[in-house]
Amino acid sequence: MSTRFIARASVLVKDLARACARQSPSRAAPRVASASFRRSRGGEKTHATMAAAAPSIEDAPPGAYDRYGGYIVDDAHEAFAQSAVSPETFADALGRWMRRWREEGTRGVWLKIALERAALVPVARDHGFEFHHAEREYVMMTCWLPEDEPSTIPANASHQVGVGAFVFDDANEKVLLVQERRGPASGRDLWKMPTGLLEAGEDIPIAAMREVMEETGIDTEFDAVIGCRHGHFGLFGKSDLFFCVALRVKDGASREIKIQETEIERAKWASVDEFLDNPNIEAGSHAHVLHTRCVKWSAREYAGLSAKHLPLGFGRPGKVYTYVTE
Repeated sequence: MSTRFIARASVLVKDLARACARQSPSRAAPRVASASFRRSRGGEKTHATMAAAAPSIEDAPPGAYDRYGGYIVDDAHEAFAQSAVSPETFADALGRWMRRWREEGTRGVWLKIALERAALVPVARDHGFEFHHAEREYVMMTCWLPEDEPSTIPANASHQVGVGAFVFDDANEKVLLVQERRGPASGRDLWKMPTGLLEAGEDIPIAAMREVMEETGIDTEFDAVIGCRHGHFGLFGKSDLFFCVALRVKDGASREIKIQETEIERAKWASVDEFLDNPNIEAGSHAHVLHTRCVKWSAREYAGLSAKHLPLGFGRPGKVYTYVTE
């Protein structure tokens, strides 16, 4: 074996090591390594094919492989910032990354583009990316690379989740009701329980207590989930989950109502009979069934679902709420 050949092979191995080291810890390194060695027709691994397959350092996309063979681009990485200086520089970089992903057999690619870099969106579109979802600060785009199988990239969130709070004052046997200033329930003389939407990362009991505090200033504690309604009439084609939750006024807490004037027109403490005998609630409707269960809960004739704050398990830290019967 010539000294020149050995020196060339040594340089190639060092280049490959540096390329792997530049990437975030991910599945990318072993995939690149296995792709670097090709078998010749005679079955032997050749350094010539290793040289042809080894990706250059400049082609390395910033980010990491996920557990499904897809790639998540790290838009906070310095290499991304350098490529995003202009649409022209980004087009050049994205073209190199696309070639690399195809060589490595990458499946789906997730590309987050911040609001201040919105000029890059047409570039990504021209490379086959499409919108997945958007937040106030960014748009997420995806691209499915395999041409011989349908995309398995999961769709954007399909549901919005709401909560309604049946707030019962045991001491006075009264129910907290509100009339909304805005929204579909406004302008109808409709007295209803406080309601609202869950925020990202928020649990159902926490959301119910938060909504009551924001709308009326009443401090409550969670007791049970009365029931759940599942519909398909949410905003912008989303489905809707609505959890009816039973809360009690905390011991020693004030019963004085302080309405959120931007959202609530009026609020009051009402009798259980007034709550149940609501002219806006049709008998046999989902709301009537939930209201009936609320009244049974207040009379201790129905327990609903309790919330167990249980370990997540599967070797992962943290806890999650699990709703079960006693």
